Amino acid sequence: MIKQFFTTYRLIIISMIVTILALALTAGYTVGVVTQDKIMTQIDGNIQSMESYLEKNQNAAELITEEFKDEYAAKTRTIALLLARDSSFLTDDRTLEELRVTVNAERISVSDTSGNVTASTDLSREGRKIREEFRSHLSEKVYTDVLFLLESDEPVIVAASSLENGMVQITFSAESVISLLQEADLANAANDMPLYSSGETAVIRAETFTYISCMDSSKIGKKLEYDTSLFRKNSGKIHVQNPEGEKELLLYQECGDYILIVTVPFSEINHIRNVVVGWMLCGGTLLLIVTCLGLRMQLLERKK
Repeated sequence: MIKQFFTTYRLIIISMIVTILALALTAGYTVGVVTQDKIMTQIDGNIQSMESYLEKNQNAAELITEEFKDEYAAKTRTIALLLARDSSFLTDDRTLEELRVTVNAERISVSDTSGNVTASTDLSREGRKIREEFRSHLSEKVYTDVLFLLESDEPVIVAASSLENGMVQITFSAESVISLLQEADLANAANDMPLYSSGETAVIRAETFTYISCMDSSKIGKKLEYDTSLFRKNSGKIHVQNPEGEKELLLYQECGDYILIVTVPFSEINHIRNVVVGWMLCGGTLLLIVTCLGLRMQLLERKK
């Protein structure tokens, strides 16, 4: 009976199976392309948004830096004018200390025309020279500059202004500047750019490949878990495997001192395609079963 059934209707059954498979593959391919295109569009949008955010953040940082430089330059020039008017500040350590407290500085040092420190609120500094960056300007009558430097591996703000017979150098703490320029604002930036249920947007520092912003806040400050040798160009698309062994699509884009990274697991990319193919195969199989049952009834009726 079964052999006769398949012999009689094999062309119909084979045609239906081929058609179902063809439709499932076509639908899977079409949905896969559309889904991937949609994901790529969202990824590009995330990267562009993050790039704009970084540029805005950088512009704000530059503006803050300039404002601080102007403020410390004004303080230093004011101290220089006071010292020029009243030389007693240079001989009385107490009054020089009062000036230091007034401008909230860490140290005030005064040098001669050779750059040797002749007076300072830090006695251990006397007998030394002012910073090398300022010595070439000792001969200038009007000079004021502010530098952001490292001193004993600590960031400091050092300002200098010319005197009639030397130069005054003032060292300020950089904590107030660091607190405004630190990347705390960037740390939460990626949270505003979700990417599907398990996609991830992140910003890493190009020099050290450490996270400074990520949707997973536990990664901030840690090193990138992917092979850094893959990031050879300014931008690109690579296939990677995360620490859990899941394959992901990773897109990256350099932006100044940062690299913008977006990752999406292939399971997320292929999810809709797999669902569509599954429904197509299930529906086609059900249709094939119904058709076979109908043909079987027809065959039984013929035998009566």
